[in-house]
Amino acid sequence: METLNQGKTLGPGDLSILVRDSKGRMVDPVSISYSIFQVTEKVPEVGQRAYEYDAEQPNHMGRLPEDSLILSTEPRMCPRRASVGAYWVNMTIPTLWRGIFRLVWYLIQYEGEPETRVYEDFVVQPIDPADSAFEAPSVIITPHPLTKNKYTPAIMAVRELISDTNPDRNYHFRPPTPGKVVAGYTTRVGYIWLDSTILRMLDINISKLNTWNPKNLTNYSLENLPKDWGNCAAVGAAASCLSAEGARWAADEFSYSLNGVSLDINKSSLYLSLSQSYGQEFQEWAPLITAIRPYSAGLRQQRWLLG
Repeated sequence: METLNQGKTLGPGDLSILVRDSKGRMVDPVSISYSIFQVTEKVPEVGQRAYEYDAEQPNHMGRLPEDSLILSTEPRMCPRRASVGAYWVNMTIPTLWRGIFRLVWYLIQYEGEPETRVYEDFVVQPIDPADSAFEAPSVIITPHPLTKNKYTPAIMAVRELISDTNPDRNYHFRPPTPGKVVAGYTTRVGYIWLDSTILRMLDINISKLNTWNPKNLTNYSLENLPKDWGNCAAVGAAASCLSAEGARWAADEFSYSLNGVSLDINKSSLYLSLSQSYGQEFQEWAPLITAIRPYSAGLRQQRWLLG
């Protein structure tokens, strides 16, 4: 059963459904909508995933009586379409929701077929901003930077520097991650750095360049960054990403030795050494990018002066 937090803005990976035909191909149904109910009684069994409904009872609502479900949204709302056959609930979890809820999908896959209802149960838990025992509220409340089309070349420049462009080809010893699910199975290796992480590192290094030369204060951003400045910022962002990953692995380092068998995990130092290499390149390039270059300008006047 999925657990969500109050105030969370849902995305394609949260409350979603995949619609497939009999051959397993993704297809768009003729009609699709959803409603969300609050469950007032204890759920006897964990709700099935929405795309794993019982074909023998296509209109089931679980083993709950109808009076134990209270409609919490508008009836039969339209979901957001992510791609062919992929739909998700585009909403922000209200701060008043708490407890167990049931998402019900209403599907008509082909014209003339009867309506099919499938469901998924999820839990909404409250967050007290004054209590950090559960999780840092800033991680949940802060919105992620948006990946715009104009930002993607800068993001890909950083990914090329840190070899994070094709995980299935490049990462030979990393296990599959839950974030990459294909047909219900974790068979793909995920990226190490998120777009939001790279965007934040780019923003930090652009700020470094803006304030690098004390005699020339600039105010560039990802919206108006020149090409050369962008390449330099990408090198600095690569160093920052590697340094951040090294800090993450620092908490998991350990050494093990027993009966002649030893195991050492020291990824932190490897990431930091790579970070220092790109950091040194950034340090050498930044003064050249931000330097004040002299130029000359002539004064044009009329060929013949009168009077």
